[in-house]
Amino acid sequence: MIGTRPPGSEGLPALMVRYTDRMAGYLRRQAPGVGTRTGLMTAYHMGWVDPGGRPREAPAGKLVRPSLCLWACEATGGDVTSALPAAAALEWVHNFTLIHDDIQDGDRERHHRPTVWSIWGVAQGINAGDALHAMAFESLLAPGPHPGRRLRAARALARAVLEVIEGQCLDLGLEGRPHCPPASYLRMARAKTGALLGASLQLGAIMGGARPAAERTLRAAGRLLGLSFQVRDDWLGIWGEPALTGKSRDCDLGRRKVTYPVVVGYAAMPPAERRRFRALFRSEPDGVAAVEALRDRLEAAGARERSAAAARGFARQAIEVVAGSGLGPEHTEQFQELAHYVANRTR
Repeated sequence: MIGTRPPGSEGLPALMVRYTDRMAGYLRRQAPGVGTRTGLMTAYHMGWVDPGGRPREAPAGKLVRPSLCLWACEATGGDVTSALPAAAALEWVHNFTLIHDDIQDGDRERHHRPTVWSIWGVAQGINAGDALHAMAFESLLAPGPHPGRRLRAARALARAVLEVIEGQCLDLGLEGRPHCPPASYLRMARAKTGALLGASLQLGAIMGGARPAAERTLRAAGRLLGLSFQVRDDWLGIWGEPALTGKSRDCDLGRRKVTYPVVVGYAAMPPAERRRFRALFRSEPDGVAAVEALRDRLEAAGARERSAAAARGFARQAIEVVAGSGLGPEHTEQFQELAHYVANRTR
């Protein structure tokens, strides 16, 4: 029921709690049965079953993207029910990217559980991600109310997916390049993360019947929120609490992943320190001492504070865009609460 707080939602912004139960139920009803291989892998990835297909109790997840979609629909005067297929499509696409990201990054664990590919293999992991991608567009293009809006939403989502994939290509291209300018990194993050969060607000506005100008404004706000989300995610990858994030704080540095703290910290280092950092970054990935040395150098360069401030700055920009969009104060306040959460979250 809309408005109730499910277990484990304490501390989450109202916008992320408002639609959780309804959205979670809708996703479960859409998913293929666990009697199929893709259905089993999907249900496992979503946290609904164990690898053997036995039900397990797990939180529904944050559902940030579908929540933003439903919020935008409601904020622009639409009926939330009409936006459920679009919201589901966004969540399926998001999880398709997660499954494929885990393969490309070699991550064997997500949220304290083995990843899909680490259980069923890389080939089956690719199949699982592909299935989620197909489910997204099946959801959007199924017969139902407002077929014209659904078609426009599907096209907007397809454009966002292309941008996300380009962002992932750029991300892979940054590997081993701590000297990447922060502006180049943000270009990648704007595509990889910002595109889908921008589409989340845009699809909600489309399904709410908003004018094109409102769609564009909300899409711009979502892209800024995506930058905040990615920068904070990078911060958590180095300084987050493993018990909360579900992954080791040594993982990103251990893999020598080029993240926002790395590029902003490197940019702030004097030339001699940059040379030492590059040499350490090129060293063998294994070794706790090397990871700690990298973290120490980033902290000395102010990367921890700079990254935290950047996440908050992008969130403020997103709030300003929404505040100037003409939405009612209640909706603006809900978005503001969510943006502050994104920029300061601990998981």
